[in-house]
Amino acid sequence: MTATRLVAAVSLVSVFCLPGTTQAQTGVQPASFAPPAALSAEPGVRDIPGWGDLFKPLPADFRRLATGRNLALVSMGAAGALGSHAFDARVAARPWGTGAVEESLEPGRLVGDFMMQAGGAIATYAVGRLANKPRVAVIGAELFRAQLVAQATTQALKISTRRLRPDGTRLSFPSGHTSAAFATAAVLQSELGWKAGVPAFAVAAWVGASRMQADRHYFSDVVAGATIGLLAGRSVTFGHGRGRFTLRPSVLPGGAGITIGRD
Repeated sequence: MTATRLVAAVSLVSVFCLPGTTQAQTGVQPASFAPPAALSAEPGVRDIPGWGDLFKPLPADFRRLATGRNLALVSMGAAGALGSHAFDARVAARPWGTGAVEESLEPGRLVGDFMMQAGGAIATYAVGRLANKPRVAVIGAELFRAQLVAQATTQALKISTRRLRPDGTRLSFPSGHTSAAFATAAVLQSELGWKAGVPAFAVAAWVGASRMQADRHYFSDVVAGATIGLLAGRSVTFGHGRGRFTLRPSVLPGGAGITIGRD
């Protein structure tokens, strides 16, 4: 692996996985189908979300993408993508290496796939229903909605920009695999705290690196996809969840992005 590729990969992981500083948040929190009291209740006390709850809250989820709470993240994500754009050609032109490096990143193609992520969310929701575990079912529903929000936003931008990928095909910007992985990580961190969030964000960063290694995305595509995933996860868990986090811009030797921190 060349030095430039290594810097890009390390920057991606550090930008999205290292805890940052505490930062206050403001704003009115809208109602959700799963309020905090219900999430903290004993199993069976509240009704398990119905199948309709996989879709009914979506209009409110999409509206929350543009709330003041998320606009700061949009601005930081745009700045991060713009800053990393300067490194796109340099990172894409250098080989990642072969053998162990390639093999270690190859599974990212499947892990970040929308169908894989959405299927895991549905499975989590189904297990919660069958086992009468409301919290598990709620998390499964949130994971599924986060995937829908992230992918709808990602595909809209892909069609609008039609950016060429490093391999010459179109629809490069932003990375759908990365947005899917970061949407899942954001929900898990919000609901389960940093013990689940840190490994989930590390996996999401690994997925993003795998897309660059496969010549499917530029560094800025991955930064933008990560931002969309974070926005989706924050929007569907807004107002509940116990692992709230803050975000702030970061500039690293290999690019720019967003640092995730604890409230």
